[in-house]
Amino acid sequence: MIEVHYGVVRIDSRWNVISEGLRLGPYDTAEEAEKVARQLAAQAPDVPVRLHLQDETGQLRQEEPSR
Repeated sequence: MIEVHYGVVRIDSRWNVISEGLRLGPYDTAEEAEKVARQLAAQAPDVPVRLHLQDETGQLRQEEPSR
């Protein structure tokens, strides 16, 4: 089964949305990048999507976006 993963990560002090073969950004804030990742997830209603959100310590936390 297909599953899509989007990561919101900090690269060189700017925030980006990454996935397999995809890099969007940079964005000034994590909130901006997370909003874009959630919009992408909402466009795939029949495919399981996981978000990986980097916190202030650099660790990724995983969640399923609400649709």
